[in-house]
Amino acid sequence: MKSFAKALVAILLFFGAGAAVAANHDPKVIIPLLSASKLSLVEGIELAQKSHGPATSAKFEANDDGKLVLSVYTIPEGFGVEPEAATLSEVLIDPTADKPALKLKVFPDKEHIARAASHMTLFRLSKLSLADVLRSASRETKATPIDVRNPTVRNQRPVAEVVLFDADKQPLTVVVDLLSGSVTRK
Repeated sequence: MKSFAKALVAILLFFGAGAAVAANHDPKVIIPLLSASKLSLVEGIELAQKSHGPATSAKFEANDDGKLVLSVYTIPEGFGVEPEAATLSEVLIDPTADKPALKLKVFPDKEHIARAASHMTLFRLSKLSLADVLRSASRETKATPIDVRNPTVRNQRPVAEVVLFDADKQPLTVVVDLLSGSVTRK
């Protein structure tokens, strides 16, 4: 298990270094936009999973026009396939719509494929779903989740960073252990 975790960390560091940011995820930009949302992050994940497989990452973001978008990364084939046979899909949802339509985007580039393989592997080790991770973070902090940072390995443990906002509309970040479900403030 130790050698597996070290190899996974090396892969994440190698491929994660070139990852590009596609939209604005700054909590100070996102939090004011959330008043128009008709979906929570968990509801968006559950909606995307119904037709596009298990989720590995999700976030509210502002697109180039400053409009709120909910982005959910999914593995349509499920976690039962090997990562090289899996497809990384991004499901984009307009959370402000009364009947949100799902727009599917499949990533063919190396950075997204590598990231998807690592996310998939981490969730294959976990008994928790992405929605479970968010519920744990929210329950522990009494705050509203807006972003699940790329799941990764820290101190030889699979973890996910969750960004939330509290009752005062202030952002906070916690780390959820994907094996135990324990939550620690960052």
